[in-house]
This record gives sequence, structure tokens and C-alpha cells, in this order.
Amino acid sequence: MKNKNFWIVWLIFLSLLGNCFLLTLNAQENKEEELSEHIEKVEVLPEEIVKNLSPDVNSQIAFFVKYFTNEKREVVERWFKRCGPFLPYFKVIFREENIPEDLIYLAMVESGCNPFAVSKAGAVGIWQFIEKTGKVYGLKIDFWIDERKDFVKSTYAAAKYLKKLYEIFGDWRLVVASYNAGEGRVLRALRAKNFIDYWKLMMSGSIPMETFAYLPQWLAITLIAKDPLKYGFTPLNETPWDYVEISVPGGLDLRVFALAGDIDLDTLKKLNAELRREFTPPGGTYPLKVPFSSAKKLSSNLKNLSLKEISLNTPMGKVSLWTLTEKEEIQEIPEENFFINSKSNRKEGKNINSQKKKSSTTSSKTKSKTQSRKKNLKKKR
Repeated sequence: MKNKNFWIVWLIFLSLLGNCFLLTLNAQENKEEELSEHIEKVEVLPEEIVKNLSPDVNSQIAFFVKYFTNEKREVVERWFKRCGPFLPYFKVIFREENIPEDLIYLAMVESGCNPFAVSKAGAVGIWQFIEKTGKVYGLKIDFWIDERKDFVKSTYAAAKYLKKLYEIFGDWRLVVASYNAGEGRVLRALRAKNFIDYWKLMMSGSIPMETFAYLPQWLAITLIAKDPLKYGFTPLNETPWDYVEISVPGGLDLRVFALAGDIDLDTLKKLNAELRREFTPPGGTYPLKVPFSSAKKLSSNLKNLSLKEISLNTPMGKVSLWTLTEKEEIQEIPEENFFINSKSNRKEGKNINSQKKKSSTTSSKTKSKTQSRKKNLKKKR
């Protein structure tokens, strides 16, 4: 009888131990879910369309104009809505880099201006950089940050890359093709066939069919975007984001800032799309982009939010992060865990900062660029 009771107690103990283990495991999984990365797949052009394209470029452009205005009208309308606030920044940056402004519409073909877009090949962001090329052009990519999703920094990188491609090829058509297929592949095809002509290369079968359709897609969407009324679309609302950067504590959930500043969370995510885990990187401060109208409120409310600490294992070791409590009560954060600097530069239609500035010291050259950018956007508006 004693033995029987012993085994019953032992089984109960093992059961409780197992439940504790599962609860711990579930808690860790829930924490990891909070750090899951926001990604959206890039829409791929149907293969049958590419295979049946006419070899004549004018016919190809006409086909895609019709395709975008009929079959893909809702998609294009979504692109226009999403691209509107970004286009003023793209235009100023491309002018700064002295490359054709029409190239900004490659962003629509690449991702529909979606900073969270990821292709099956692992290209990321509005300009669809693979990791290697992104790093070559100065974009930071680590566990917490992926600047391929930063709409200003990635646009500078795209402009510099396009400029470099033109130095290689000297033909904007080949530049556009190589942006899609990669300069190495296009160069190898040109050398192998001893071609210098874009259309001979396109018809040679040496490059992917996707690239064959890329240039006419870009030209077609450019025609529509520059004269939307002609094709039955509502004109793009190119009102730029009116935002300001403020230095905030690392390790905080974006939802904390949204609540403190009464900011739409989706807007905050788009402005700071480079934050892969939707937390500011722990271990320092971070220049968070927030709507200008919300900056003062955020600064004053942030100290008074009730936050809970979560501890997480990451590839860099164990870290502490702060997120909202269920009740979202007002409660002061311990002073050692809090820092905010409200001194910042406003970025709106009249002031686009390149975000390359890493300290408060600004060279005269950078000041000159910023002033020039202000003037350009003032003219645009």
C-alpha cells in the first residue's frame, strides 16, 4: 500500500514537473513571437505572361499599360496609395545623386513601395536589396536592424547602386536590366555573346525571362504614374511624411511609443520599418522616427507608462526588453532604464535629412546638402 502511494505521489510530481516545463516553453515561445519579423511576399509576374510577350518594346509597353489599368488596377491603386508619402523623398534623393528621376518608379515594380516586402530570393525592402549588395552600399543588417527597410537610407543606397551600374554599362536600359538580374549576369551575357545592344541581349535567351519583362513594366508604370488621370487612376497624393527623430531608450516595444504619443501603430511601423523585431535595439538609445505632431506628447508621457520587463535569449545573449502591461497603467519606469532626448531634427516636406548623420556635429558639406534638399522640396510642393 505504501509502495502504491509512493508511485501515485511520484506520478503526480512528474506530471506537475511536465506542466511547468510546458508552461516555461510556451512562455518562451510567446516571447519569441513578440520578436517575430514582419515580412510580406513580393507579388511575382505570372510566367505565362512573360513567355508570350511580343519581342517589340512598344508592344510590350502597351501590353503592360493595359495589364496595369485592367487586370491589376486594384494592385496599382494600392501601390499609388502606399508610394505617395515616399515619392517626394525618392525624387529629392535621386536628384541629389544626379540620376534620372523616372527611375524612382522602379520602386513600384520592385515592391509596390512596401518596406516589408521579401522576395523568394531573399531580397528585402522597397528597393529589394539582397544582403550582400545592401551591406556593400552601407546598409546595416543585424538581428535588430535591417536598413534595407529604411525608406531614406535604402533609397540612397539604390541611387548609388544605379549610378554605379551606369558607370559600368553607360546605357540606362542595361542599368535597369542589371538592377533586376544583377550586373554580373548581364556582363557575362554581354561578353559571351559579344553584344553591346540591349535588345539583342534581351532576345538572345541569355538572361532570365523575368528581366526581359522588367524594362517594359517599369516604362508602363512610369507612364501611368506621371499621368494617372489619362488611365483612369486617381492622382497620387505625394504629401511626404511629416516626422521627427527623437533619441529614445533601447529595448522598448514600438507599442509603448504608440501609446505614449497617441500614434497609429501601423504608421509608426512604416516610419521605422528597419526595426526587424519591432523593438528598439537594446543596450543604448535609438533615433526613432515619429510624427512631428506626436513628439512632444510622447516625450512627456513615456516616463509614466506602466511597463513590464521580459527577458529573452537572443543570438547575442540574454537581453531585457520592455513592453506594455496588460492594464497599461501609469507607473514610473526606474530611472536607470529610461532616457529620452527631445532635441531632434524635424523631417517633413521642407526638410529631408539624409539620416547619415551619426552625431550632433554636421560638416559644412552636409549642411549644404540638407539646405539644397529643403529648397528642392519647397519647389516641389
